[in-house]
Amino acid sequence: MTGRPDLRGKARRQRGMAVISALLIVAAVAVLVTGLFQRQAASVRAVENEQARIQARWLLLGGLDWARLVLREDARRNNTTRLGELWATPVADTRITRPGDDRVALFSGRIEDEQGKYNLRNLAKAGVPQPAEIAALDRLCAMLGLPGSLAPRIAVRIASAQAVPGGSGETGTGTGTGTGAGTGTGQNGDTAQSRGPSAPMIRTVDDLEGITEVDEKTIEALRPYVTVLPENTAVNANTAPAEVLATVVPGLSLAQARALTEQRNAGSWFNDRADFGNRLANPDITISDAQIVTASKWFMVSGTVTLERAAVTMQALVSRANANSPTVVWKRETN
Repeated sequence: MTGRPDLRGKARRQRGMAVISALLIVAAVAVLVTGLFQRQAASVRAVENEQARIQARWLLLGGLDWARLVLREDARRNNTTRLGELWATPVADTRITRPGDDRVALFSGRIEDEQGKYNLRNLAKAGVPQPAEIAALDRLCAMLGLPGSLAPRIAVRIASAQAVPGGSGETGTGTGTGTGAGTGTGQNGDTAQSRGPSAPMIRTVDDLEGITEVDEKTIEALRPYVTVLPENTAVNANTAPAEVLATVVPGLSLAQARALTEQRNAGSWFNDRADFGNRLANPDITISDAQIVTASKWFMVSGTVTLERAAVTMQALVSRANANSPTVVWKRETN
């Protein structure tokens, strides 16, 4: 008789433990299921975001085709490249919709004349820094408050990315040595050995990072005024800011350059290089085709598409060497 209460108590304890175990199992299953749903939802969002990014890229490619068309039509209609034309008008927050799709994409973009900037590739030729061009970049650095030693350093970097062709001479003495592979010349036309580039060519001003005295602040100061193009180029007087004109024209002060750009932007565009030279009203300043032009063939196209949670930004360098068919030299995503 005395053992029965203990049996009943033991049974109650066992039932209590069973309930607790069941509750723990239910809680564990709930946690697992919640985690599975969260992971599944995250996977679905990732897939949706990637799909949106892919669609945004296609929309950007469409914008790039539109930019090429605009540049082609501008070349057909105008002998000069100047601000104020359709190509120079930015596109801001344009809504893009598609039939059967409730989503709305926002497109922003612009075209910049890269020949309105100083081309850093001009700093060296066949692996040899060019003193006149170094002096030009030095003038720009002085206007921007940048170190005077910056121009020679950038010139050396540009030269390092260029091949040095071999050559021969009619006369010469000694063996001579250089900084690359054997480069001597001897008597009676001994041939100097060619040397390949020792570094890749930079593609944008951002690639200057890593050069001594070049930091992010320096790059941002240079960005509006310099570019890197696949060939040596002159500056377009119809699109260049005053600082760039004063850079490429020795003897032209910044104040004089600003007076010229103010006159230009008021509608008095330069018809050709001679017109630009005449307006300088200074016979001591001579202008060559290697310094100033009034038509451009190199442009930077930038665009951003935002679709749902995805935002894609793209840059592309476009060549208008063939005015009837502008071509994309390179393109890249910048985010």
